[in-house]
Amino acid sequence: MIRLRPPIGLRAVPVRRSVTLPRRRATLDFTYSVGSAGFIFTTDIYAYWHHTHPERHLGWWRFDLPRPRGRGTLHLAFDPIAPESVALEVAGRRVAPVDAWTNPAFAFDPLADLELVMRRPTGEIVRQEPALLKFPDRDILRDFYVRQYATAGYTSAPDAPFLPELHEYKMRRLHRLFTRHIPGGGRALDVGCGRSLFADMHVAYDFQVFAGDLNYDSVHPRAREVPHQQWAVFDAAAVPFRDAQFDALFAGEIIEHVTDVRQTLREWWRVLRPGGVAIITTPNRERLVAVADGLEVPYSRDHLSELSYRELTRDLLPSCGFDFVEQDCLYLELWLRNLFNGRRVEDFLQARGNRSAHVRAMRRLLPLGRLAPWWSLSMIVVARKRA
Repeated sequence: MIRLRPPIGLRAVPVRRSVTLPRRRATLDFTYSVGSAGFIFTTDIYAYWHHTHPERHLGWWRFDLPRPRGRGTLHLAFDPIAPESVALEVAGRRVAPVDAWTNPAFAFDPLADLELVMRRPTGEIVRQEPALLKFPDRDILRDFYVRQYATAGYTSAPDAPFLPELHEYKMRRLHRLFTRHIPGGGRALDVGCGRSLFADMHVAYDFQVFAGDLNYDSVHPRAREVPHQQWAVFDAAAVPFRDAQFDALFAGEIIEHVTDVRQTLREWWRVLRPGGVAIITTPNRERLVAVADGLEVPYSRDHLSELSYRELTRDLLPSCGFDFVEQDCLYLELWLRNLFNGRRVEDFLQARGNRSAHVRAMRRLLPLGRLAPWWSLSMIVVARKRA
């Protein structure tokens, strides 16, 4: 996305920068000013971060905005995708689209990008303003993960060492926390386990691990490969165990996927014994790139509920019955690009600089997240259940 300097008085800006669409329906308010200059106004919707036409383009809708300024409401309804999926209301009056194009075969991801675009009659873009669309639809989530497992999934590209370096460093920090906080002879629950980080560590821990994931295809083969752990299929937000059964709970990159964070934290509190610990890892919604960009920038296309460090530690955990114990947050995005040229801000080491030549710089920045956790890229938080 490029933020261009528009002619004075020409704008269309969302009132909210993110919108949740239960049942694929919602409204989005925006303010606009069009002056007297000729313009073309469209609403464009793409897959999150993948603005390619036509495969990842849901559609576009062109409207004539009443002059000179006002407040409009977009009515969004994508079941099914059709020319009528986006409607405009201004001053209580419906404004029909002048033209539209839609892609009925569009494959939904949990996130999508909506752009309010102003163009000159020649087609030149003079201003575009983004909003993030969130689809908390179980069918969309299931289909998304089927596509992920059917392709390369989350594996890194060749000579793209950032994620492997981050993962290896995180494994070492988590091993320290598991050893410190999970008692010998105790019981630890790994929710949303995937392959289970405990199994990947190849460490003979002196506590018992119960691992569960909603995806049977990830649990079944691992249960045969790692028989010393207990395995089950269940939803991380609806744990099928009685109250106070576990000394520890590990949620590795899970909480950002759930639709109701408070309910999920209360469920995790329920299955922990008094004094039991929850060890939670999750991306930070207010990492430096997002703060510098001034936008919500989820780290992945399926992150419906990314949290900030302050939100998690000062609000959500205390209100759900937990006391904060410690943090071991990772990485600071200090090598930022595009701060002053109008383009979307990015961390060089995760973008063009994601090369083996820069591994030393990556490793130096990984420990710095602990010094400024509110700006870190990835959060590791330990909390203890209050009685």
